[in-house]
Amino acid sequence: MTRYSKQFIEEEFKRKATSRMRQKKAGDSKYTGDAGYWDGGRCDYGGAHNLSEDCEALANFFANIAELRYCRKELLTFNNQEEFEKSKQSLLSKATDAINGLNMRTSDSTSIAGVCCIWSDFADHFSKVINDFRSEVERLKTDIERVVYNEMKELQKLLSDERKLKNEIEENERKARNEPDENKKNQFIFLAGQAKDKWKKLLERKKQLKTARLGDNFNPDSHIEDFLKAVENKLSGKNRPQRPTRNNPNQSSTNFDNADGSNGGNSSTSYSSSSNHSPNSNHNSEQKPFLEKYWKELLLGGTFLLGAYYILNQKEE
Repeated sequence: MTRYSKQFIEEEFKRKATSRMRQKKAGDSKYTGDAGYWDGGRCDYGGAHNLSEDCEALANFFANIAELRYCRKELLTFNNQEEFEKSKQSLLSKATDAINGLNMRTSDSTSIAGVCCIWSDFADHFSKVINDFRSEVERLKTDIERVVYNEMKELQKLLSDERKLKNEIEENERKARNEPDENKKNQFIFLAGQAKDKWKKLLERKKQLKTARLGDNFNPDSHIEDFLKAVENKLSGKNRPQRPTRNNPNQSSTNFDNADGSNGGNSSTSYSSSSNHSPNSNHNSEQKPFLEKYWKELLLGGTFLLGAYYILNQKEE
């Protein structure tokens, strides 16, 4: 989590806030309450927070959420059911705090993660990011709630047995490599094979336990990245989503104009022209539709002429 340290977040936000500070100094009424918030001072929104304090709050908030990815390891550290239940409740409390912190609060004092209410100005810009982040934490919390002591105890034993089998395999294979006596060498190979068979069965059983995969799909870093990027885009004035990248005009795929919907709803395909076309390309493109459109008439005309020619020849004979 060093990437999301207080210092890193603060430096990034200050660097991106130059546009907003410029608008405030120019007298934009939307930003008068910012006061010196983005360049080291405090805001005028009542809470009197400053950026440094709020970046520290965000860094701690992100760090606490990131710890949830190790929930399986934390739940496995117990000697009895009482210790297991205590660890489980601690994790559930962390998840609840994270979920609460990811709810947009736009009161007189706070918004996201307990930071300054100045951030309520950002709500529309990154509400989807926050909602997606919160949904993933909620799913993880539900998974933790479903973990039961007996299953976690079984997983704990399976992992212990797995470590022993790995050591047994490595030890017997090492002895086999160093053993000059062929009979003894084969015995070590046989023992290593037996341990491998046990290990395979153990892995199959472990796959059946949902607790063995607890937290594997939890990826807070991607959501934190999205959150910081959304804030930075808002600060720098990049409020509109980027237009989709156009295809290379030399490729055979279709290039669409007016990708942002400014074509008034017309869904027809517009092909980009290439400067590499030959001078006759326009002529050929016009000729082909004419032949395709009137081929029936041309065929009938040709048939008529052949018939007339035949009749005239018959009369002459």
